Amino acid sequence: MNRRDFIRTISLTLGAVGLETTSFNVENLGFAEDKPGRKILYFDLSTEWEHPPTVDEEDGTSKAAKIVKRLGEAIGYDVDCTKDGSVFDGDLSQYAAFVFFTCGDLDVKVDNRTPVSKEGMKNLFKAIRSGTGFLGIHCATDTWQCKGELFENQPEEERTEYIKMVGGDFITHGDMQEATQRFTEPIQVPTLKAFGKSEVKIFDEWYCMKNFNPDMHVIAVQETKGMRTDGRNACYDRPAFPSSWVRMEGKGRVAYIAPGHGNEQWDTEFLQNFVQDMMKFVVGQIDLDMTPNLEKECPEAYTLKNKR
Repeated sequence: MNRRDFIRTISLTLGAVGLETTSFNVENLGFAEDKPGRKILYFDLSTEWEHPPTVDEEDGTSKAAKIVKRLGEAIGYDVDCTKDGSVFDGDLSQYAAFVFFTCGDLDVKVDNRTPVSKEGMKNLFKAIRSGTGFLGIHCATDTWQCKGELFENQPEEERTEYIKMVGGDFITHGDMQEATQRFTEPIQVPTLKAFGKSEVKIFDEWYCMKNFNPDMHVIAVQETKGMRTDGRNACYDRPAFPSSWVRMEGKGRVAYIAPGHGNEQWDTEFLQNFVQDMMKFVVGQIDLDMTPNLEKECPEAYTLKNKR
């Protein structure tokens, strides 16, 4: 029995016993037959610096991959985990979302790893714009970066297709430190809402970023006030800027979250819950406000250095 016949049978049955069928939602029964995209693809290829959680362990799978796989299965999705770029040359219609914990130009061959082909890159963007979700974690903004001066925003027409899609571009980072994350009101993401307040201090490696897509909805702000600005931390001597956000790329839901540098961060309940919430968002299990709010929440986000 296919999905259409199943719905018809259920409707007739309910109608026979005099129950209202107009609000009946078959998705609540978890019926997935002939619905495409019932898997998630986790991709953690790095062609530059490889973050500890993405390093393959003795079983050939990274720490982050194991956690994402478990988180995905808990919300009803099988998760394929790979560093093999040829996956994007295959059938992407089986995936409801892509999760990227990547670094560098992924179409460049490094060691014995298979890069993403030019055709694979086209397939990736086509899938997202056709409705496949995308979640970028931490160094996903340090992937397929824009060319040009480091501490300058590049014009939109000069930005890479990937950076425009993910929504922001890595510049550099300072020392790992505790820094304030401000959650935009109303707080919608369950993990962030659970704190019961709009500002919390979190220890991680905080990225300085630029080239923000103006259509993003910021869900967390990097408050630079109070951060160390000595030496290599001078990059934080700037106004507040987005650290986590959501946006649409065609029909695809896109999300990015900044935390997640080290193994110790991936061991925390906070990060695991945050990742899972955003996985739920990009596959469509929860909804978030998508109204662009960059100018409202981070009016000086494009200022990359404070003027003295």
